[in-house]
Amino acid sequence: MVAECYRPFLSSSYAVLASSTVRVLYVLRHAKSDWTAAYGGVDHERPLNARGLKAARTMGRRLADRQAVPDRILCSSAVRTRQTIELAVAAGNWNRTTILEPTLYLASPGSAIDLLREQSDEAHSILIVGHQPTCAELVRRLTGDDPPRFVTAAIACVYLDITSWNEVEPYCGRLAWFSTPKQPG
Repeated sequence: MVAECYRPFLSSSYAVLASSTVRVLYVLRHAKSDWTAAYGGVDHERPLNARGLKAARTMGRRLADRQAVPDRILCSSAVRTRQTIELAVAAGNWNRTTILEPTLYLASPGSAIDLLREQSDEAHSILIVGHQPTCAELVRRLTGDDPPRFVTAAIACVYLDITSWNEVEPYCGRLAWFSTPKQPG
């Protein structure tokens, strides 16, 4: 059962992306942060470290290579999440605007779902850039399954069996794929 749930990305998945009865949610955990940086001890202001900078770029290119660039990006207002998405967008050469969502910092899975329900249906796919444990808990809440370990800069792709974002509810999705910076493309 686990093997089926976490099947690798396949080119046939593009047919699902074109479906009007499925929305796509990408959940990206921020890249590795620098606990030794001078950030004044305020968690919200902690930046990425060198490994995190590299991982963020890797994941941006990976999404571009998979033709999985989201229509809309919702990002926590924390420095490390903002840096992660800025580097990913630049490395993947995405032409997307990032919407800073302060509510994603220290968000619960329920508040992340509420945020998704508020989104316009013009966006077929949305990327949430956030933190742990919210990332794993959100995927768990939407799919009913435990995702693989959500290391820094890991990303999950969840297919949601809905026609409108306001229909998002627990167990409406399935994990399509999961990727970490250390895995091959």
